[in-house]
Amino acid sequence: MIWSKVVPSSCHTAFFNYSFEDWISANIADDSLGNWKGSWAAYFCLVMRYVWKTRNDKAFNGVHIAMSTRQNYITAKATEWVKVWESANSNLELCSKPTKVETLIGWTAPTTGWWKVNTDGGAQSNPGMATAGGVIRNCYGDWIGGFCSKFGTGSALLAELWGIMQGLNLAWRKGAQFLILESDSQLALDLIKQRTDSVHPYSTILGSIRRLIAQSWVVQLVHTYREGNIVADWLSKHSLVYPFGTYELEEPPT
Repeated sequence: MIWSKVVPSSCHTAFFNYSFEDWISANIADDSLGNWKGSWAAYFCLVMRYVWKTRNDKAFNGVHIAMSTRQNYITAKATEWVKVWESANSNLELCSKPTKVETLIGWTAPTTGWWKVNTDGGAQSNPGMATAGGVIRNCYGDWIGGFCSKFGTGSALLAELWGIMQGLNLAWRKGAQFLILESDSQLALDLIKQRTDSVHPYSTILGSIRRLIAQSWVVQLVHTYREGNIVADWLSKHSLVYPFGTYELEEPPT
């Protein structure tokens, strides 16, 4: 009998003395009943399948297999399928675990022929004294121009938009043809790209920014992290030392 070979003699008493329903339930719920190092429940079900298959082959197809051959065939097939199943589950667990990758974030130069303007803005409170700053650099990282601006009371978002407008205006006047504008304010960039109603509190400055972008040049709006926007952040904070107004910087401040 196939089960006598599959189940170790130490487990025979428990294995062969259940009612049929309890026998099925116990074997698919308890991994300690068999002589299998992996999942006994899976192995048990597969042995059952191949016992039924070989029985049907004999009854309906006239295929007779000697008992010893049938036992070896059934246990080999069940073992093969369980190992494939456990291997697939193991690979799935490995694939489902996200790989943690550390990435250094910093300013990156644009491609040849492009300039990049980084802008930032902030307010001492929300609202409060608002400032903005920005820097334009070429593909070699050379300083093309910069600005500091202190323009009065406003929100942090208004300061971000003000910095973007001033950065675009300076880049246009400097003769940029292909420009990447980087800001660490995703909200400001989203507002510029979206259609906003004329009653929006920042509709005027948003309109000015969109008109600048629509000039005869190519402008890309790109979000960056604070770590990639350090110079613009410093210029925005440095604006507090200036009187009210916007000041163009031909050279990096010392």
